[in-house]
Amino acid sequence: MGVSDSQIYASLKDDLVRYATALVGPDSAGDVVSTVVVRVLAKGSLGDLREPRAYLFRAVLNEATSTRRRARHEIPATVAETIRDDPDTHPEVVAAVLDLPVQQRAATYLVYWAGHTMAEAADLMGLSEGTVKRYVSLARNRLKGVLHVRT
Repeated sequence: MGVSDSQIYASLKDDLVRYATALVGPDSAGDVVSTVVVRVLAKGSLGDLREPRAYLFRAVLNEATSTRRRARHEIPATVAETIRDDPDTHPEVVAAVLDLPVQQRAATYLVYWAGHTMAEAADLMGLSEGTVKRYVSLARNRLKGVLHVRT
């Protein structure tokens, strides 16, 4: 007998909610994750997925992108709570990260805050490693410009 849907969900829920929070803010994160899980369960079982973690991370990113597109307004400043877990992170860095496009913010979050490698972030985002590297590079360049960082 395989792993149950509730076991799979329980093992991924916290990571998915943190990821969604970084993308859409704490007010919408739970809704994004719930929407994704309900859609998957309506079609079958989480256990039917070949790579549930990667699939759900990609689905959360897609739903977050759709949510942002529908909302068409800035993410609440409280999204900073997800990124501010690191006491060394300055408020201006948090603000600059929050201004990044969703794909760049997702790549930046996964690599710098969640500690994933570029390859792992690519797998979770459903993109090639080169695309994630490009998003991270674009984010770095934008952050350097906004934060006036010298290299």
